[in-house]
Amino acid sequence: MRNKLSLIFAVILLVGCSQGESSVELIPVSGTVTYQGKPVRDGVIRLAPDKGVQAPVKTTNIINGEYSFTDRSAVAAGTYQVEITAFRGEEKAPLDVKPGESSGREQFLPAEYNKKTTIEKLMVKSGGDEIKKDYSLK
Repeated sequence: MRNKLSLIFAVILLVGCSQGESSVELIPVSGTVTYQGKPVRDGVIRLAPDKGVQAPVKTTNIINGEYSFTDRSAVAAGTYQVEITAFRGEEKAPLDVKPGESSGREQFLPAEYNKKTTIEKLMVKSGGDEIKKDYSLK
């Protein structure tokens, strides 16, 4: 009897979870990021929903100038503020960093691309195909 109840509970839980995920359409977004004409080798792109948009903040890595929000990291319909950070240098292990010393990894993009972003907002419309969006930062 206990096994039957456990099985019934597991089925209800799975059905409830799968219905919740399918109710929100997610659109893949991908592209490239360059700074001063060169691909950003190591960075992060963050999409923060505008007020009124019921969606979570999404972040993904930029690797060798390319980024991709796909599968579960794809983006719901709405308007998003875009923030980009880029790093150079090799990050030291925490135990190798002495007090007052840098971790070795430096964020080098101007604030206009991240903290005080002036990048054009990304608009994602439902019912669309994958969005290809390239960012050429100067």
